[in-house]
Amino acid sequence: MAGEFLATLGDASQLRQLMKGSYIKGRGEARVALVGRSNVGKSTLLNALLGARLARISNEPGKTRQIHFYFWKDISKIVADLPGYGYAKAGHEERERWSVFVNQYIKADEALERAVVLLDSRHGPSDLDVNAIRFLAAESVPLFFVFTKTDQLKTQSERAKRKKEAEARLLELGYDSSLCLWVSAKDRTGIDALTRELKSGTVAQVIMKEVL
Repeated sequence: MAGEFLATLGDASQLRQLMKGSYIKGRGEARVALVGRSNVGKSTLLNALLGARLARISNEPGKTRQIHFYFWKDISKIVADLPGYGYAKAGHEERERWSVFVNQYIKADEALERAVVLLDSRHGPSDLDVNAIRFLAAESVPLFFVFTKTDQLKTQSERAKRKKEAEARLLELGYDSSLCLWVSAKDRTGIDALTRELKSGTVAQVIMKEVL
C-alpha cells in the first residue's frame, strides 16, 4: 500500500493543534494539495495514486467539507485533500466558508509545495474552476492542472478538440500546457506520469496575466 491516512482538519480552529510551522502531526514532508469541483473524481484519483481505498467516494457531491491528509509513501509527501467546491446545494454562505477555510489552511501550512487543480476533461475549466484558480493564484500558490475522466472521451477527435479548447482557456489565464496532464483513474492513463511529476517537486510558478 502506497499511502496511509494521517489526519482530518474539520475547521480552522483546529489548525493550531494540528500544524506547527512546517509540521503536521510531527511530520515535516512537503505537502501537495488536491482541489477540484465536486464530482470531478478527486477521491477516485487519490485512491488510484495512493494504491488503496483511503478516500471515501460519495454519490452525493459536496459531502466532504473537511481537509483530509494522507502520507503518500511512493513520493514521500503528504497529500492534503481539500473539500470540493461548487456543489449544487451550496449557497453563498457555504461558498464563502469554503474560501475562508481553504485560505486559512494555505496560510498556515508552511510546507505547502503546490496545489493540483483537477478539471473535468469533458467540460472544464468551468467558470467555477476559473474562480478557484484565481483564488489560489491570488494566494501565490504554484498550480498544476490535471484533467480527469479522459476515458469518457471516446474518440481521438473528441480528445483532441477538448484538449485544444481546455488548454487554450488555461493559456488565457497565464498557464501553458506544460503544467497540464490528462489522466484516467479508471484505466490508469497518466497515473504514472502524474506520480513522477508530483515526486519531482519541480514546477514553474506562472503569474496570471489577468487582473485578479
